[in-house]
Amino acid sequence: MHSVIKITTSKLKNKNIAIMTPSAITYYGIRAMLTTLNAVTVTHHPIQTHDEQINIIDKDLDLIIIDTEVGNADVISMLIKSYLPTASVIILTRASDIRLLQKYKKSGVQAILNRKSNQREVEEAVTAVLEHRVWGFEVKPTAPQKGSSLRQVFSSRMYEEAMLSLSTTERTIIRSIYRGRTVTDIAVAKDKSIKTISSQKQSAMRKLNVKNLAELHQRYHAWLE
Repeated sequence: MHSVIKITTSKLKNKNIAIMTPSAITYYGIRAMLTTLNAVTVTHHPIQTHDEQINIIDKDLDLIIIDTEVGNADVISMLIKSYLPTASVIILTRASDIRLLQKYKKSGVQAILNRKSNQREVEEAVTAVLEHRVWGFEVKPTAPQKGSSLRQVFSSRMYEEAMLSLSTTERTIIRSIYRGRTVTDIAVAKDKSIKTISSQKQSAMRKLNVKNLAELHQRYHAWLE
């Protein structure tokens, strides 16, 4: 069942916005940042991330914000094509690779929002897109956090891109393992063999360049922050 909130802009009236993300925390965070907008309906669509369960929601939308957590690049591209040109699209991502951002732009995406965007940036992006302007494709240099070396910053960006390279199934498996489920648990839930799930887990770990589960947990936790 979708969550709905009507929030109140003098400039934007009767606009329907959908936030497509598997994370309720992400939805509520963005929704809270849009409380200054007027007469805008915001809905949450907690899309499933299994390969065979990417469901297209209703088309009566002015704007859809797609979280890259819903799947890999192929899934994202399919979703973008499904909603354009009837609805504008904003991508919510951790990526900062200029090539990837330009690829989104060429596919018709009107704005890019980073997960660490503040309220002003979220408001500006949504307003710009609803006024048929592009926003956020300029890559700004990221200042290292206090105590972080340039090598650590570079490694963090490389890991972000590695996460985006995972298939939807691989990402689902890694997320389940992070949440404490075993390979056997996942195999039973997905009605697959333990060998198949184990192979997909190993493939994901190779892409992420992690050698053991402790390293996987540490890096996935850091990626979520």
